[in-house]
Amino acid sequence: MDNNLNQKTFRALGVISTNNKAFLFYNLFFNDGTSLKIDQSLNGTDFSRYHEDVQIITGGKGGENSEKLKDFYVSIFENRYFLTYRLLGEKQQSLYLASSSDMLTWNRIDKVARIREPGMVIPNFKHNDKYAIIFGKKALKIAFSADLKTWNIAKQPILNPRNDFFDNFDFKVAGIFVINEGILLVYYSYDSKVKNPSYAVGAVLLEKTNPQKVLWRSFEPIWEQNEHFKEKLITPLGVVDLNGKIIFYWGTEKGIYVVSYLFFKKALLDLHTGKSVFSLEKIKENPILEPNPNRPWESKATFNPAALYEKGKVHIVYRAVGDNDTSVLGYATSTDGINIDERHPLPIYTPTEPFECPPAGRPTFSNRYISGGGYGGCEDPRITKIGDRIFMTYVAFDGCNPPRVALTSIKVDDFNNKRWHWEKPVLISKPGVVDKNACLLSEKINGKYVIFHRIYPDILIDFVSDLDFDGKTKWLKGEFKISPRKNFWDSRKVGAGAPPIKTKKGWLLIYQAVGNQDASKYKMGAMLLNLNDPTKVLHRSKKPILEPNQKYENEGWKYGVAYPCGAVTLGSNLYVYYGGADKVICAAKADLNEFIHNLTHSETPKLEPVSIQQIYN
Repeated sequence: MDNNLNQKTFRALGVISTNNKAFLFYNLFFNDGTSLKIDQSLNGTDFSRYHEDVQIITGGKGGENSEKLKDFYVSIFENRYFLTYRLLGEKQQSLYLASSSDMLTWNRIDKVARIREPGMVIPNFKHNDKYAIIFGKKALKIAFSADLKTWNIAKQPILNPRNDFFDNFDFKVAGIFVINEGILLVYYSYDSKVKNPSYAVGAVLLEKTNPQKVLWRSFEPIWEQNEHFKEKLITPLGVVDLNGKIIFYWGTEKGIYVVSYLFFKKALLDLHTGKSVFSLEKIKENPILEPNPNRPWESKATFNPAALYEKGKVHIVYRAVGDNDTSVLGYATSTDGINIDERHPLPIYTPTEPFECPPAGRPTFSNRYISGGGYGGCEDPRITKIGDRIFMTYVAFDGCNPPRVALTSIKVDDFNNKRWHWEKPVLISKPGVVDKNACLLSEKINGKYVIFHRIYPDILIDFVSDLDFDGKTKWLKGEFKISPRKNFWDSRKVGAGAPPIKTKKGWLLIYQAVGNQDASKYKMGAMLLNLNDPTKVLHRSKKPILEPNQKYENEGWKYGVAYPCGAVTLGSNLYVYYGGADKVICAAKADLNEFIHNLTHSETPKLEPVSIQQIYN
């Protein structure tokens, strides 16, 4: 048989890597019995005709019945191999330990006293001259032994489930690697109460000198079962490090598959040390624009800036809140993208329509819609140049009703010459629905304008033939959506930030998001959308590209906020403009080509079938 074997004739048990090879243990079923085999591979996927017989000697009781083997883990200590396993059908489960010098003949040492859950011996490691096993189901624990017979279990687990995280379920060890920085424990999380559970993979770094101490733990799954596997039932078989490539093995009804990562350990260590695979660099001059106490209209807050590069300078249209607590829009420019050259003395846009004019006094019945210390007005602008006009979308809030998306425009010539002749604004989103974060694509797609907006929790996308909204009968429909990602940093809600920037690789969308794991913070991510169909996400940052960890992003009207509304390209750089803590304006930058390269080359796990060749011959 030259490809995958059916589970009825073949059942994989576990894996190990040593001497630059991966080894796979499996049961081979015949009409007259079962044989425990081992095969080897140089690349981790193509297993050769090595298939030697394997036996587990149990003393006077003869060999172990391989049909009953489960939860099979192999590790190495110097020139000695250790096998831990459990047995199917035992009323009271036990963990068994065996050792071998060649992985073919195993001698069972004994049951591991008081341990009944699956577990694995930490390879090539002793703590205070004692071996260590990590094991568990409801929590992951550690035990130590000097003689491999008497095991002392530490009182406190090293890992417990976390509410609102991907690993708020049962655990199972996937693999353990001892590296310079510590002990890297990779684990599965799954719901054992479900008949066919889905698996997520997490990682934790333990201290070598105190393996009960957690140095770092993944906030998001390293991998999770979703569209990768269509089978109803999968079985985790373990993980190996083969020449720096981390390979996860999964048994399915159709055979064995691997999910491989080339830079797995490096990526985890970068996260542990606070590095990011790619990110925006915050400008050292931040904040670049702050409230002016001498101007009543912007005395309290200046934030959430739109941006447009035009005529050799960056034009910044920003939200301002002053003494009357109503949001208006201010204007500033910068030739280098960082330092403000000009700041208009008066607002360039103020509320004029009933749908954006708060009533006299401060309403108390709509506080859930209030942001930035204000009580309504014109909020969070985005600007896009299309032809000879600049279109501006913003949030219109009357202080009472749910905020909605408004649209206006101005001639490019008027804008450049500071003649603020804005068109009469019109509402374009449905009444009674909170709709925000709207922006326009700078080009038509198939003859239609493209509008991004957000109704919790999704980014919505509409294609419209024209921008002639009447404010009465024609509304955005939310035809397509980009949703939050379960178990990722952007798991709660997402919203478009700056209008997408066209690049050779696709439309670059900087977006803001909140995750369930860190629900008090607004962070930034990046997406690359298909040039011809911006509803299709080609690439999406697995980690935030910017987080609100500076003082100016935490001391204001709302702590923990980095809220992008504008982005431009200036020379070879990408500049992103954002509001910090709902009070100040900040900027961050990156080399555009490098940023796009990193976004498109962030590691994606590769799914491959495993081949067991000529196994019957």
